[in-house]
Amino acid sequence: MQLTVLLEEAREAGPDRRIMWRDPIAAFGERAIAGVQGWLADPVLAAFAIRVIQRVGEQGHIDEAAQALRGARRVVPPNLQGDLVWAIGRLRALKHPTPERSAKTAVSAPARTVRERPLFSTVARRRSR
Repeated sequence: MQLTVLLEEAREAGPDRRIMWRDPIAAFGERAIAGVQGWLADPVLAAFAIRVIQRVGEQGHIDEAAQALRGARRVVPPNLQGDLVWAIGRLRALKHPTPERSAKTAVSAPARTVRERPLFSTVARRRSR
C-alpha cells in the first residue's frame, strides 16, 4: 500500500483501531516521520503520531525519530507531553544501552550445579536419651 493511503485510513480510523496502522506506516521510515509530523499538534492524532515516530526509530532511524520528537515539544498538546518524553527516553535507551541491560540479556551458565536430592531427610530422627 502507498503511504498516503495508509495515512488517510489511520486518520479516519477510530481511536481504538488507529494503532493497527502504526507498523505499516512506520515501515516507510523517514517518509512516515514526515507524513505524521503535522499530526503532532492535533489533540486527537498526536498520540498516534508519537508512537509512529517512535516505532520508526526502533526500526533503525533513531536519530531522525529523536530529532522529530524533540522538535515537537512546543506543539504537542500538554496532556501528551508525558508520552513525548517517554518516547524520547525509549529512543535514547536504544541508542545508548547501559552495561547492565547488556549483561541482563546475555545468557550465562549456572554458577553451580543444582542438587537433585534435598538437603534434608523426610524421615524423623530418633532422639537419643
